[in-house]
Amino acid sequence: MLFSICLTPRKDSAKMTVYCQKGCLMQAVLYTEARNNFKTLIGKVCDDYDEFIISTKDNKTAVLISYEEYTAMKETMYLLSSKANRDRLNDAVEQIDKLDYKMHTLEP
Repeated sequence: MLFSICLTPRKDSAKMTVYCQKGCLMQAVLYTEARNNFKTLIGKVCDDYDEFIISTKDNKTAVLISYEEYTAMKETMYLLSSKANRDRLNDAVEQIDKLDYKMHTLEP
């Protein structure tokens, strides 16, 4: 299971806290609250890098994230989609971790 939901809404709203397996924390809001506060939610995802799960009464869910975060995720997925590229990136990370690299100054 990717998410486990803490079903204790806050007393002042319909927001709930959602935890994923890797310890990340997201806020879950019902569609009505999201619609009524959409500009505020957009501000939070863009300015504070918050993420919101928005759900409807018939259990349809969507995630609201910033465009910047979305494009970063898409780029990461693209870079890791090729086994050869994934292996090269992992090798590079290992070299950095082992301090097994040479620094070069790039001239403009």
